[in-house]
Amino acid sequence: MSRASGGLGLGLVLTVLLVQPALAQTQPREALSPEVQRGEFDPRPLPLAEPAPAPTAPEPVPVPPPETAAFVLGGVIVEGVTALSPDDLAGLWQPLLGQPVTLQTLEALATQITAAYRSAGFVLSQAIVPAQTIGDDGIVRLQVIEGFVDRIDAQGSTPAAQAIAGRLLAAAGAERPLRLERLERGVLLARDTLGGSVETILQPSPTTFGAADLTIALEPKPAEGFAVVDNRSSRLFGPWVVRAGGSVTNTLGFGERIDLLGAAALGNPRLWYGQLGAALPLAVLDDTWLDGARLRLRGDITRADPDVQRLTPGLTSVQDEHNVGGELEVPVIRTRRENLFLSLAVNYRDSQAEARFFDDSLGVSTDRLLTFTPRLVYDRADRFGGVSLIDLRLRQGLAKDGLTKIGTTGPGAPKADFTYAAGSVQRLQRVGTTRWSVFGEVIWQLAFDTVPNSERFSLGGDAMVRGFSPGNTTGDSGYGGRIEVRRTVNLPPIQGIESGALLYGFGEWGSAIDRSDRRDGQQWEVLGSAGLGARIDVTPYLTLTPELARQIAGRPADKANNSRETRFFIGVVARF
Repeated sequence: MSRASGGLGLGLVLTVLLVQPALAQTQPREALSPEVQRGEFDPRPLPLAEPAPAPTAPEPVPVPPPETAAFVLGGVIVEGVTALSPDDLAGLWQPLLGQPVTLQTLEALATQITAAYRSAGFVLSQAIVPAQTIGDDGIVRLQVIEGFVDRIDAQGSTPAAQAIAGRLLAAAGAERPLRLERLERGVLLARDTLGGSVETILQPSPTTFGAADLTIALEPKPAEGFAVVDNRSSRLFGPWVVRAGGSVTNTLGFGERIDLLGAAALGNPRLWYGQLGAALPLAVLDDTWLDGARLRLRGDITRADPDVQRLTPGLTSVQDEHNVGGELEVPVIRTRRENLFLSLAVNYRDSQAEARFFDDSLGVSTDRLLTFTPRLVYDRADRFGGVSLIDLRLRQGLAKDGLTKIGTTGPGAPKADFTYAAGSVQRLQRVGTTRWSVFGEVIWQLAFDTVPNSERFSLGGDAMVRGFSPGNTTGDSGYGGRIEVRRTVNLPPIQGIESGALLYGFGEWGSAIDRSDRRDGQQWEVLGSAGLGARIDVTPYLTLTPELARQIAGRPADKANNSRETRFFIGVVARF
C-alpha cells in the first residue's frame, strides 16, 4: 500500500522513484505524484435528473344516479387511437357498460383517456366527445386527437444559435404524436450545447387541426467562470491553492464550448496546472442512434516540486506531466427524470520525474501511457423523492513499442497494458417534505494487473475521505464509502439578496489494496474521517465552505510523524 501525499485540493501530488533502499523506506514511491489523484481534478459526474412528484391516480368516472341518466351505455368506440392500445383504454369504460350515463359521464371518460395519453408522455394529445346521435344500442363514439408540432420558430440569441436549436428540436417536430420525452430531449440538448436558458412555448396552430406551433426562446450565456481559494492541498505544496476557470459557448457559431482551467499553489511555485478543453456537437450524426453526440478534446500540463525535505532532509523531486485526449459522448437518454450517457475516450500521457538527494541524482523516470476507456453514466429521479447515479468505466492500457513506456522497474513493477474496472454509486434522498436529506456514495476500483502510478485507486481529498490530503493512500484496487446527513437553512437577506446554507455531518471510510506487498511492503491500508461542515451561499455568486474533519483511521502522509489530527478547512467560491 502506498500513502501518497495530497497535492492540489483537486488532487495533484508528485511521484518520486527512489532508487536507494533507505530512502524508499522513508517515502513511498507514489507519494508525490500529480497523477495519483488526477481524478479529483476532473469534474465528477453529477445527477442531471430532478425528483419527480408522486403520481396521482385519475379520478374515477362518475356514475350518475338513475334519475339523471339519459341512456344506458351499450359500448364505446374510440377513433384516432394509434399511440396506445385500444384494449388498455377499454378498461376505463368497462365498469360503465350497462349503467345509466349522461353527457357529463362521457366528458369525464374523455378526460380519463386524455390523462392516459398524458401519463404515457403524449402531452399534446386529448380525447373529446364529438357531436353525435346515440341510438337505442347505447354505443358512444369518442375522438382522440393525437397532437404534434406543426411549426418550429427559434427566437433570441444569434442566427447561428437559432439554427442549432432548431436542428436539435427537429426530431420533436417530426414525431407523430409528440411525446414529452422527445421534446425534453431537444430542449435539454439545446441547453447543454448553447448554455444559458432555452424555453419552449406551445400554442395551438392557427392552420393545422390538432397541431401546435413551438416557439424556442433563447437567452444565451456566452461566457461563465469561477474562482476558488481553499486550504485543502497537501502541506508539501502549500496548503493554500487557487483554482480558476472559464468557458465560452458558441463563439464560432458551431455550438462549441471552450474551457480553460488553471490552478497553482499560493506563495510558492511548487505546483501549477493548466488545462484547455473543447466540446463540439456532431451534427453529422443527427437522425441516427448517435443523435446529440459530442466530441470532447482536452490537453493539460502539470509541474510539481513538493517540499519533500520536510519528510526526508536532502531529498528533492520534480515532475512534469502532459496529457492529451479525446472522447466521444452520446446522450442515449436525456430527460428531466432520467439520463444515460455512453462515452469512449482515448488519452495519451507523458510524465517525467527526477529525484535528487542533495547533489546526487537518483535517476530520471519516464512513463508514457496510452489508455482506452469506455464509460456509462446513468441517473434517475424517482417518485420517492430521491435521485440516484451510477458511473461505470473500464480502463485498458495499450502497449505500443516506441509509443508507450513504463519507467518503474523492480518488484511489483506495473504494466503498460493494464486493465481495471471502476465506478461509483450515489444516492441523494429527501426526507419527506422536511429540509433534511441524506446523501450516500460508494466508489471502487478492481485492477486485474499492477497498474501505473497514475492509474492507482486513491483515497483522500474531496473524492473520498476528505479529512486527509488528496491522494493520501493509494492502491491497485480499493473501495470507499461516505454518508452525509444534510439540512438546508434560510439566512437573513444581505442587502435584499436572499442567502442560504447547507449544513451537514459526514463519515467516510475506505481501503486501498495492492496486488502484491513486494511494491512497498504493505498490501492493505484503511483511511477514515468524520466531521461537520457547511456550504454557505452568501449571494448567488459567492459561497463559503467551512469544514471541520477528524482523521479517525489511517496515517497522514504529509506529516513527518504520521500522527492523526483534526483539520479545519475553509474555501471561498466565486462564480461569474
